[in-house]
Amino acid sequence: MRATIEYDNGKTLMAQGPQALHDHVASRMEKALGRALPQMEVRFKDVSISADIVVKDETDLKTELPTLANELMKSVREMRSSKHVVKKQVLQNVSGVFKPGTITLVLGQPGSGKSSLMKLLSGRFPSDKNVTIEGD
Repeated sequence: MRATIEYDNGKTLMAQGPQALHDHVASRMEKALGRALPQMEVRFKDVSISADIVVKDETDLKTELPTLANELMKSVREMRSSKHVVKKQVLQNVSGVFKPGTITLVLGQPGSGKSSLMKLLSGRFPSDKNVTIEGD
């Protein structure tokens, strides 16, 4: 016999643990829908994201006191500095599987593309003209 879950407040909802609450909600939803809840598996293979970014050559720029003459010279140097386009690899040939009923931890150093991967898989990654997305 299953213990009943009370709806009084959050504490009583969680009294039997998160798994019991999940099972309770899932069984209620299945009963209301008249069928089992769908299970989803997410697979991705050789996913690569790259972006074309504009980079300025600022080798001759230096920080000085913000006087009128220095600011004018700085503006002239910035206009003269060359700009070129560089391809930045955000993700390179990443593959994986997220199975239903499991929790997957995505680890990586700052700037390694964790957020980009999750945004891409959830359909929230911005599709700009300077961004290239490849893979299955």
